[in-house]
Amino acid sequence: MKNLNDLGVLGLGSRLKRLSNSLYRQIDDVYAEEKIHFQARNFPLLQLLNENESMSVTELAEMLGQTHPAISQMSKKLEQKGWLYHHTDKADERRRLLSITPTGFELFDKLAPIWHDLQTVLGRLMLISGGNLMSSIELLERQLSQQNLIERMADLRRERITNSIEIVHFEDQHTEQFYQLNRAWLEKYFYVEDIDHQILSQPKKYIIEPGGYILMARDKGKVIGTVALIAAQNHQLELSKMAVDSAYQGLGIGEKLVNAAIQQYQATDFKGLFLESNRQLIPALNLYDNVGFVEAAPPQQKSNYSRADIYMIYRENHKASKIA
Repeated sequence: MKNLNDLGVLGLGSRLKRLSNSLYRQIDDVYAEEKIHFQARNFPLLQLLNENESMSVTELAEMLGQTHPAISQMSKKLEQKGWLYHHTDKADERRRLLSITPTGFELFDKLAPIWHDLQTVLGRLMLISGGNLMSSIELLERQLSQQNLIERMADLRRERITNSIEIVHFEDQHTEQFYQLNRAWLEKYFYVEDIDHQILSQPKKYIIEPGGYILMARDKGKVIGTVALIAAQNHQLELSKMAVDSAYQGLGIGEKLVNAAIQQYQATDFKGLFLESNRQLIPALNLYDNVGFVEAAPPQQKSNYSRADIYMIYRENHKASKIA
């Protein structure tokens, strides 16, 4: 029969709870052996008050990672034992603080040698375990506070989807999908211009046959994104017509398409790669900057697109400096 130990990291929470309960129980036994009626669960609260003189229930709850009602209930029990007392904050009469009573400090004097011995014994157990458990726990707590498990699970799913995406070359059967993806993007941010309709309706005629390329992103056979490289003057390629299905946005597919387009450009004998965009598209501009595009003066005064107000060219060394 398998047990909790066989669950691996999925049983981490339960095993830590089991370890916590065992430590609490055994430390309580140590106190009882010394005829001291004190519970290990109260130690963190009392020790924080000892270190900080006075604290509110809210501050204690935040530091201990417990709820306000739980700390309030615990403090009332300690107050009943005569170890704590409430008083008003002199700086703010609406604020009530907790402090240790003289009887509480007498308790500390009795517990101090026990805590010293417990620290020694537990420290030796840490060495036997072969690692710095406290540092590991601190690191785990810090990582989970910076990004919780829900967010990390979402990142993992995005990573899994992104890794499953395949980039393929345009085929005639992709004509309608190429059109619809780009049309949806244009209608969301701008509008479909005549030149857009002309190129999107006949991508093979206006992009591929003149020497350009179209790449399609697929997820399990479903086309969910596209990008084009259009042959331009002076033996240049224009990165253009990039669009991702709205249901797949935010998964890094745009970056995957752009990187694939750059690799396609590098495999050709074209002498340069550029793009035209709009300054309002901040996420897109950040993406272009990250993969190696830099803003430059346009070679002509007027763009083919009325929405374009920024011209960028690809520089491999710019990408390398970003990575460094």
